[in-house]
Amino acid sequence: MLIFIPLATFLAMRVLLQVAAAMIIGCSILATTAQAQVSGCVSLAGGTINANVQWPQVWQALNTQSGCAQNCHNGSSPAGNLDLSSIRFSQFFLVEQLSAQSQTVKLVDPGAPEKSLFFNKLNCTNPGIGNRMPPGGSISADLQALVYDWIEQGGYGESVEDPITRDFIFRGDMESIRRPRRPN
Repeated sequence: MLIFIPLATFLAMRVLLQVAAAMIIGCSILATTAQAQVSGCVSLAGGTINANVQWPQVWQALNTQSGCAQNCHNGSSPAGNLDLSSIRFSQFFLVEQLSAQSQTVKLVDPGAPEKSLFFNKLNCTNPGIGNRMPPGGSISADLQALVYDWIEQGGYGESVEDPITRDFIFRGDMESIRRPRRPN
């Protein structure tokens, strides 16, 4: 059975498909470009995975080691517009949120630590956007691994009354070591 479509309709559909394809290709080029700038990252491959990491555990460790919530990321004008002063609310400023420094990069992209600016700023000498955190230093590899595992596992830890919407499928706990960073 043949279906005849008017030529104008066919041409309009073709243009829409071309525009959609160009947008998809353009977005993938932007994402690749943003990731290509990241360098000087510490390898966490081979270490034991921290299981069932939740945000309160990460927040407490960050504050104990670097004091980020007391020093830079608090008050009426926190560094990078990222307020980490509240253990309960700070996660909402991170997960699935675009960076104030670049509207093309998420601070925390659940399941993708290497695409998350928050992790890259803690792990890499050149995070691609802005500077390494904390200023003038670094945090321990154990804390970097904790942040990596929290993001890899979905960036969970908020209260059940106010969940964060995620476009994420958890891989499960079949792996016992971290994978090496993929080359850009």
